[in-house]
Amino acid sequence: MKHILTGGVIAVTVLLGANAWAQNEVNWLALPTDEAALTKLDTEQSRAVRAAVRHCNAFLRSSHQGNPCVFTDVDRVMRQSDDAALRAYHFALPRSLRYQETRNQGFAVQHVLKQRKIYVE
Repeated sequence: MKHILTGGVIAVTVLLGANAWAQNEVNWLALPTDEAALTKLDTEQSRAVRAAVRHCNAFLRSSHQGNPCVFTDVDRVMRQSDDAALRAYHFALPRSLRYQETRNQGFAVQHVLKQRKIYVE
C-alpha cells in the first residue's frame, strides 16, 4: 500500500510539473517586433515582479531568482494573464533577468528581440 501511495504522489507531481513546463514555453509569434511595444511589455512585467516582491516582503535584494515566493508568484501571474505577448515576453527573458526589479530595460528588450529573430526567422 505504501508503494502505491508513493507512486501515485510521484505520478501527480510529474503531471503537474509537465503542465507547468508546457505553460512556460514561449510563443515567439505572440511577441511584437518593435522595440516600443517590447519596452511596454518589459514595464508591465517589471510591475508584476515588484508586486510579488511587496507581497513576499522580499526587499533585501534586487534579483529574486532564488526566492521561491517571488518567482512562483510572478510565474503564476504571467501564466494566468490574458495577454499572450506579456506571457511570451516573461518566459522569453532569461532567468537571470526575469525576476530582477532593477534590470537594464534596453538590454532585456534587445535580448528578447534577438531571440525572437532566431526562433521565428
